[in-house]
Amino acid sequence: MEPRVFICYKQRTARDYAVFLKEGLEEQSITTFLDIVDIPKKFKGTDKWWECRDQAIIDCNIFLMIVTRGFEKSPQVQKEIKLALEEDKDFMCFRRRVLPTDVSIKYLQKKQINLGDYQQIPFDNPEDLLRKVLDNLIRPKQKIAKEPSAAIKKATAEEKRRFPIVHFNITQAIQNNPRIRRPLPDVGFDMRSWNDSPIKARVKAKVFLGKKDLGLVKGYQRAGKYIGYYNGKTLWNLNPYQVVFGHFHVPKMCATSNEVLRIEVEVTLIELDGREHRLLPVGWTFMRNKNAWFFEPTGDC
Repeated sequence: MEPRVFICYKQRTARDYAVFLKEGLEEQSITTFLDIVDIPKKFKGTDKWWECRDQAIIDCNIFLMIVTRGFEKSPQVQKEIKLALEEDKDFMCFRRRVLPTDVSIKYLQKKQINLGDYQQIPFDNPEDLLRKVLDNLIRPKQKIAKEPSAAIKKATAEEKRRFPIVHFNITQAIQNNPRIRRPLPDVGFDMRSWNDSPIKARVKAKVFLGKKDLGLVKGYQRAGKYIGYYNGKTLWNLNPYQVVFGHFHVPKMCATSNEVLRIEVEVTLIELDGREHRLLPVGWTFMRNKNAWFFEPTGDC
């Protein structure tokens, strides 16, 4: 049976996650119901709104929970879980990694479920959530069921072996403030770690002007020598959830030329046990009329 997914979430803390997830699932032709998108706005504040929501739960075959802060306190979440239990739906539970696993949710005056008793899949950000939902949707589904403690420990070990997540971005905006932009040949960047543990990174950035390969970014000079922050040799230390803002200079001709200016970046991540993860190269093309960069997700800029 093709999955029909109902997304259960708390609007104030998970709206962005839910919208991103719905868009990503429907790109894969997976039917997904999200109240703020699929219920006509004209029904807001009427009984018709609740009827649409409840019917979507009845029609779905997967009841997917996005557990964010305050999820268990939402009256609407409690009502949705109550109906899903009554309809004997298959559950999937995705929890923000920073939250505790032991979450109790009341669905009747004297009844509650505790998500700590059930299988949970932790996620870090919207992209991580979408990836893990897709990975698990293609597997045969089972009703949410209690897991033995040994299984929970095994899942925790698997979490530690997950692929580390670091995001590198080229930008002219100073510390991501679009109203303050640096002029060429000065180029800005930010590098963000979305990991629970420290990690190291090597960055290799190359500059292209028209058909010319201008080589690796040299970085800054210290005592007459260039510091190789961008030659793939220097190790960057990234602590959990740390963001690094910085900038470098490209050759001055890049600022005066009308040729296409591009930067290609390769990032290699090194875990504390020495395991390396080389990310695919990606590029950015400079838009001179906007003093901004266009992301190019290809290997040749």
